[in-house]
Amino acid sequence: MGEVTRPPAAKPIPKSGLRPRIIGPVAPPVYTAGAKAGAIRIASEGAEPLVTEGMKARQREIGKKRRVVASMRQVEEEESAERWAGLRAWALRLVAVLIAFGVYLKMQSMYGDRWPMLAVWIFLTVMLGVAVTWLLWYLDYSG
Repeated sequence: MGEVTRPPAAKPIPKSGLRPRIIGPVAPPVYTAGAKAGAIRIASEGAEPLVTEGMKARQREIGKKRRVVASMRQVEEEESAERWAGLRAWALRLVAVLIAFGVYLKMQSMYGDRWPMLAVWIFLTVMLGVAVTWLLWYLDYSG
């Protein structure tokens, strides 16, 4: 036997058979179930609005709290990023110093106290360049 296919249901219909209420500045027309044709009560201009001043004030208060929380979260994220950037900078400096010390120890183990003159000049030039670069950076950073 073949299976019966049914189209997918769009939205469940309320038990009362009425449409869901539309939210707006003024109450929409109110339809009552089982009323006679033409007996529709329409909201007039004097009807109370659906959103009162108290509700608007509450929404403003909630929005203000959300903005404060978002601002605090942003400040915390910025501080965390600054801490990580500082930590990375110090870690890279430590690695650079360890590499330079390793190169020095390797050269010392290879040549002892008799380094080739070119290696001495290269080593002194690199150390002088690092010192001058650091000095310029420090003077610019502190000012």
